Amino acid sequence: MANNFSDASVTISNASLTDIFTASNKSMVIAGVVSNTGTSAVNISIKKYDNSATATFTIIKDAPLPVGSSLEVPKIVLNTSDKVQAQSSSSSGTLDVALQLLTDVA
Repeated sequence: MANNFSDASVTISNASLTDIFTASNKSMVIAGVVSNTGTSAVNISIKKYDNSATATFTIIKDAPLPVGSSLEVPKIVLNTSDKVQAQSSSSSGTLDVALQLLTDVA
């Protein structure tokens, strides 16, 4: 199996837990950023859903994100069907989430 580079980007404009990327094979988030493009400060949470354990684990919890600022997402290892998810504290905030991925990791 070859290693492939990919990306996933999502704009979040509500307070719902939102899937950013679902792994179809073993994958790894190698870099990522969450940017507050809205007009009010928000708190951001980044989570990993572990499909094999059917459990969600918090990577970043309620990190403050002032208007115009960004937050770096750490490396995250994903097995098949695992997910990276993000959630804003505000239903009216706007966040851009961009992940750079290494997919089909052998």
